[in-house]
Amino acid sequence: MIFGLYDWLGTNPMPPEFWLFPSFLPMHPAKMWCYCSLVYMPMSHLYGKRFVSPITPLVLELREELFLQPYNKINWKEARHLCAKGGYNYPHPLLQDLMWDSLYICTEPILTRWPFNKLRQKALEVAMKHIHYEDGNSRYITIGCVEKVLCMLACWVEDPNGDYFNKHLARIPDYIWVAEDGMKMQGFGSQEWDIGFVLQALLACNMTDEIGPTLKKGHEFVKESQVKDNPSGDFKSMYHHISKGSWTFSDQDHGWQVSDCTAEGLKCCLLLSTMPPEIVGAKMEPEWLFDSVNIILSLQSKNGGLSSWEPAGFSEWLEQSRL
Repeated sequence: MIFGLYDWLGTNPMPPEFWLFPSFLPMHPAKMWCYCSLVYMPMSHLYGKRFVSPITPLVLELREELFLQPYNKINWKEARHLCAKGGYNYPHPLLQDLMWDSLYICTEPILTRWPFNKLRQKALEVAMKHIHYEDGNSRYITIGCVEKVLCMLACWVEDPNGDYFNKHLARIPDYIWVAEDGMKMQGFGSQEWDIGFVLQALLACNMTDEIGPTLKKGHEFVKESQVKDNPSGDFKSMYHHISKGSWTFSDQDHGWQVSDCTAEGLKCCLLLSTMPPEIVGAKMEPEWLFDSVNIILSLQSKNGGLSSWEPAGFSEWLEQSRL
């Protein structure tokens, strides 16, 4: 679609207008799991703009190679529901297909014409506002590699020479590096997660005298990696949870609180606080420990379990409906 090898008409709708809905509605994007919501956010913006990169001779050649019939004769409306048998592992519920068809046949033709295209423009602006907010609060790392690429692409579409896109470029090394056998890409960094377990393993060895400097460096990293503030501004209106006192999967810049990473970071700090500070460094201030406990408790669900990133948003009936 974006590269020009598949037409937007062959995709099921991803309308950005959902971001204009009142947040109390059960199908507002903010009710999705954060990974789904943060993929839908830039994809709905790109879908709403129907952005396609310049069609080059290479794209035309690939079209001839990939399709069995001429590109301009493909029935894209029919292609929306086509899927290879080997990849059709999770059939769509009938209700889901009906909703997609209704949006495709009835809603999209209206929203792309005057005067309703003004509503589409407003929705695109709101989606872009959320993208910039997510980017800023994660220091342009975003929550993961998929979201990183899509948000960076949305910023490039908005302004290829803009500050937002350039800030994204600066954080690409957080995901990509060149190894001896080629380029690699990771889902996201795991620095804090790894260090938490490494420290606990070292402490279990009872070799404090031999590894004191290592424990001290690890302790400092854990303390410095703790998130010290909540998301900026009115974060609740931007559908964010508190993050102050948490630990992320990678480092402080990432900004996204994780319950089990917070628990492991807190455990490390508590264990090291019982040891001589001249060996492992100064213990963490009690205030920051209290903040950690607070955020862990805030992520507890009604059934007693703990959600990973944020409190559960979707209603159980909606999850069971597989929509």
